[in-house]
Amino acid sequence: MRLNNPALQYFSLRVLGVLAIFVCVAGGCGRGGDPITQHFDPLLITSSAPPSGTVGVPYGPVGGFSVTASGGMQPYNWSWAAASGSTLPPGLSFSALGIQGQPTAKGTYRVTITVSDSQIPPVHTINNYTIEIADVGQLAITSGNPPDGVAGNLYGPPECGGVPVSKCYFGFFLRATGGVQPYSFSWAGQPGSSTPPGLKLVSNGECPTGSKFQGAWKIICRPATAGTYNLVVTLTDSSSPPNQVTANYTIHIVNPPAPSIVTNPAPPIGAINQPYNFRFTANNGLHPLTWSETGALPPGLNLGGDGTLLGIPTAMGSFPITVKVTDSGGQNGTQDFTIAVAAHGFTATGSMATGRFFHTATLLKDGKLLVAGGTLVAGAGATMASAEVYDPSAKTFSATGSMGSARGCHTATLLPDGKVLITGGWNGTAFVGTAEIFDPASGTFALTVNMGSARCYHTATLLKNGKVLIAGGIDNNLLPIATAELFDPTAVSFSQATSMETARANHTATLLQNGKVLITGGWSDSNADPLSSAELYDPDSANFSSISSMKDGRFAHTATLLADGKVLIAGGSGPTAAGLGTPGLVTAEIFDPAGGTFAGTGNMETARSYHTATLLNDGTVLLTGGDPNWILVRVTGESVDGAPAPTGLAELFDSTTGTFSATGSLVHARELHSATLLNDGTVIVTGGFNADATGAEIYQ
Repeated sequence: MRLNNPALQYFSLRVLGVLAIFVCVAGGCGRGGDPITQHFDPLLITSSAPPSGTVGVPYGPVGGFSVTASGGMQPYNWSWAAASGSTLPPGLSFSALGIQGQPTAKGTYRVTITVSDSQIPPVHTINNYTIEIADVGQLAITSGNPPDGVAGNLYGPPECGGVPVSKCYFGFFLRATGGVQPYSFSWAGQPGSSTPPGLKLVSNGECPTGSKFQGAWKIICRPATAGTYNLVVTLTDSSSPPNQVTANYTIHIVNPPAPSIVTNPAPPIGAINQPYNFRFTANNGLHPLTWSETGALPPGLNLGGDGTLLGIPTAMGSFPITVKVTDSGGQNGTQDFTIAVAAHGFTATGSMATGRFFHTATLLKDGKLLVAGGTLVAGAGATMASAEVYDPSAKTFSATGSMGSARGCHTATLLPDGKVLITGGWNGTAFVGTAEIFDPASGTFALTVNMGSARCYHTATLLKNGKVLIAGGIDNNLLPIATAELFDPTAVSFSQATSMETARANHTATLLQNGKVLITGGWSDSNADPLSSAELYDPDSANFSSISSMKDGRFAHTATLLADGKVLIAGGSGPTAAGLGTPGLVTAEIFDPAGGTFAGTGNMETARSYHTATLLNDGTVLLTGGDPNWILVRVTGESVDGAPAPTGLAELFDSTTGTFSATGSLVHARELHSATLLNDGTVIVTGGFNADATGAEIYQ
């Protein structure tokens, strides 16, 4: 049948094409059969008409105006040409990416855009368009009068540009409209004036270093001298020839307020015949600052012009002085201080290989100190398996074998045979119930049987029968537990013990002279509500029993067995209405085993929690470091409320008078550190949050 109607002819071709493709798929044509011609949809340009543009302004949306097509056989080939009697827009180019560039001349431009497909022969489609390029607007500076500034301070408001607020950069950005971009700016003083000394007008400079605003014209840095500066700012565009406009501005630079001397932290308490180093600082004032003092400094100390109080004091006592700071503008600030020099204090000793907190420090039978595990100070909560040994005779740390498991907030207990039992802790992802034993003879750790429960913030106490009582802590439900267990070094096994009367974590456990164990405080639930309750563990009956409560609820405190058999309970964190603890406590109390009661004693000189307390050979107790402000410390070293702010202050408790008195300050403020009495009667302090995470120091 002959089809004369063109529409019917086209329809029959489409049907035959579909049938042919179907037969080809079903029967496998292309292997000796007749070739089948593939049909394509009509080739069409599908993008809209190109938009209008403006001289000196990048054309189209970001990246230019994209062209698109459909139908035919891809890939497509694009081209453009000027229509008869027209030209292509100067400054613009055309590619498969579309129309790009920056127009340089106004006008009406008629263009022909052609797309070709990849058939043989190719199919072409042509569209004609008109592109209007408007003249530039009038060149103008739009940023307005630059702001006034303060001598010595970074100039201008902070510009953040999407970075964290803590990383914002200062400066005043110059902006303009019209003309042909890119722009350039310059400035000069009006007759009889100058630009402000210390300020720069730049396009790529940085002040401070690290600016994220490269390529933007801005006034930056620190003005050096107060005064009134009358300026001429000139804007130049990229036209040929260039256009220029000027604007007159006035910038007032004033001196900062008079310097005020910072009083916190106060100068530390020094120790006679031991190095002293403290630098005073001030707020405000025009730098550089010059320091001086009046009054009698401790003999051996001198105040430098940079504010550093340095030397070796040779006399004990309290020395009142008045410190004066003078800025470069002649403004002064003064503050009274008392420099105290005590009989004893701290000096730096060897450094550990790794800064750590939530670690353990155990005095071995040979007089050396085993430091094990903990959380990396610079490790975002990562725990470690490494261990080090401090040699008091050489005053050095050296690496020893690593633990089988990384852990922090664990316990370490010296066993009767001289080995060290390590239990529980946090491995960086979970609380663990593993245990291992360190052998000083080989310098190695070996995993042993597991505890019955995973736990952290627990206690481990060596009983007089040689067993170790493991009590309380938090488990992987993040809740305090009451369970307890006993480790038998002879059988190398853990066995379940009776549970405590109260679930608690971050508590204390103290072996009394009568062989019983005093358990005090801790927190009781997920809100870290501090406990005032206490209980005793009796190894003979293998039971816990409640006793009278402490005067204050507290956790992260210390409990120290005194020479007379009583126990000093000091500091820690106490209750608040919010249920998350409170800043460090200043209170202390005494437990008397004879009556089983607690009684208040004198307050400490400084509120503190997560500190240390060490019984000295003379019967006094040395308390060091800690934090007056933290509310709750997690095992990763993060606080629930606020950043760590350790103290470097130390003090002594005298059990004969029931009072505390200041002693020489730590070399570095610390918390979550360790303090251990060495065989020579000195105390070594290691690790913790501090300014020198690896450094250790000796109290003598």
